[in-house]
Amino acid sequence: MATEVALRLGMSLACGFILGFERERSNKPAGLRTLMLITAGSTLFMLVSLLLPLLETWPEGTTRADPGRIAAQIVTGIGFLGAGSIIQSRGDVHGLTTAATIWVASAIGMLIGIGYMLWAGAVTLAVLGMLVLLDPVGAWIARRGRKRTLTLIAPDDDLVLSQLEAIFRQHDVPSSRIHMQPCEGGGVRVEAELTRRTPNALITLLGSVSRVENVRGVPRFGEQG
Repeated sequence: MATEVALRLGMSLACGFILGFERERSNKPAGLRTLMLITAGSTLFMLVSLLLPLLETWPEGTTRADPGRIAAQIVTGIGFLGAGSIIQSRGDVHGLTTAATIWVASAIGMLIGIGYMLWAGAVTLAVLGMLVLLDPVGAWIARRGRKRTLTLIAPDDDLVLSQLEAIFRQHDVPSSRIHMQPCEGGGVRVEAELTRRTPNALITLLGSVSRVENVRGVPRFGEQG
């Protein structure tokens, strides 16, 4: 029995390591240690739920343990943990993929706990494939989606331009989507390509840009199909 428990724990740690390594490599909040602990913890809880009914000595009048109760509590508890990884900032929501990964990692640990290690390994590889392969696919879809171009006229001043660049970075606009070129009448024309922005996120971005001094003109959006 001890060998079986050790084998299942080792398998759960390995699955958590595989998923955690990918998340760690992508600089996500739930990384290597977090996902390894989640899979191992879920496996331990399931092992406890399976071992409790096998106890021979129970206090008089005690109802024997129901293995399903602990499993249900794992699902509830991991939901709170996943919700804690979701962050709403500047009108955008971040961390949904991390929360979903935590949820699936817990399910993999539970699957290992009841002895279905081959299934758990297959699910782990499938989830890893989705995390690795679908990320560039999602980026490609986003690039082909509706785009908005924010156009500003700023003075040819390094301080002002660096402030604008810092604002765009804070709002998750990569430098590759920011274009600057001199204007004929003086100053610099700044164009930023924005994709998948909620109205609140756009309003917040415009508010930040409007506080930069000496930026002339009214920001106008151009949309591309």
